Amino acid sequence: METTLDQSKIAATENNELTEVPFDIIPLPSEGLLYPNGKKTIKVSYMTSKCENILTSPNLIRSGKVLDKLMEMCVKDPEIKVGDLLTGDRNQIMIFLRSTGYGSIYPVRIMDPETGIEFDTEVDLDLLKTKGIDGTPDDNMEFSFTLPLSKKKLKFKLLTSSEGEVILRKVEDMMKLTGNDGISPLLTTRLSTMVTQVDQQRDNIYIDGFIENMIAGDSLSLRLEIDRVEPGVNMEYTFTSPSGKKFQQTVPISADFFFPTQINTK
Repeated sequence: METTLDQSKIAATENNELTEVPFDIIPLPSEGLLYPNGKKTIKVSYMTSKCENILTSPNLIRSGKVLDKLMEMCVKDPEIKVGDLLTGDRNQIMIFLRSTGYGSIYPVRIMDPETGIEFDTEVDLDLLKTKGIDGTPDDNMEFSFTLPLSKKKLKFKLLTSSEGEVILRKVEDMMKLTGNDGISPLLTTRLSTMVTQVDQQRDNIYIDGFIENMIAGDSLSLRLEIDRVEPGVNMEYTFTSPSGKKFQQTVPISADFFFPTQINTK
C-alpha cells in the first residue's frame, strides 16, 4: 500500500491558522458494501508530533484507548465514525498511519519454523495486499452459511471495530469474575456476536447456547468462512530464514509498530 506525501494539500488547524497538514484518500477494503452510505474511500491525515502525544499518554496506554484516539484524530471524514469502521478497514488505516508516520519498513522478531530459533528481520508494509468482501450480503448486511456437519443454516454479520472492543472488554470482565480456569471465552463470545440467526431463530439466548455447544468441525468451518468473506489486509508475509529458506507467517504486531526505535525507509 504505497502512499505519496502531497504537500499541496492544506488544512486548517483548530485555531483556524493555515498550516500544511498532508492527508490522503484511502481506499477501504470493504469498498463500502456494508456501510449505509456506501463509503468506498476515507480521508486520513498523516501522523504528526501531536499524534505522538496520544501514543505516549500513560492514561490512554493503561486504558487501551491509544489506537481509538489516534484514529479519531487522523480520520478526517465526517460521513463515517471510527467505531463504525469494519475491523479490516480500520486495519488498513492503521497500516497507512504507520507507513506514512515512521516508514514502511517494520522490524520484527519471528521464529524459524525449522529450528525454533528466533531471528530479527523486516517487513515491508507496502507489500501487504488488501482483499475485498468475498460474498454477497443480504439486505440486512448479513451473510448466509450452512454448517457442513449439523446442516444448520446460519446468518452472520461482520464486526465493526467498536464491536470488537466491546467483545474484548466483555471477555476480560468474564475472566475477572469467574477465573474460568484460565480458559478464555473469546472465540465463542466473538461467534455469538457475529451469528445473528440459526435456522429461523434470532433469539440471542438461543444463539449463545447453540454456539457454546456447536460441533468443533462446524465451528472451524464457520470461522474459515468468516475469514474468507471478511475484507481487510492480508497479514501473511513471506519471510526468509537465516538458512535462506522461505516460509509464510502472519506479521506480528508488537509494541514497536507505533513505537519504533528508529525510522526505517526504503
